[in-house]
Amino acid sequence: MQQVRLTKTAELEKVLSYLKDKYRLLSEAEIIKLALSEKYHRDLKPMEKEEDVKQLFKKITTEGRKLGDKFLKSKGLKREDVTEEEFYHLLKND
Repeated sequence: MQQVRLTKTAELEKVLSYLKDKYRLLSEAEIIKLALSEKYHRDLKPMEKEEDVKQLFKKITTEGRKLGDKFLKSKGLKREDVTEEEFYHLLKND
């Protein structure tokens, strides 16, 4: 396992002092590992949410197309034969 060396600055000492009080049973090295792990997971959450939103958008779009095709079929039409504006006009007047 590789080692990481840090220079203890006044700011780092202050942070470690605070975290030592919070996590009394952990060593400085364990506190640093914990802090880095928490930071990593906190930074990943927005990316996971973004991926969830992208997947949901894709699913909604696919389902919307299916519903639109079903609606057009009930009118005896196909998506290729109707512009977007005509489609919305059909929906509005239905």
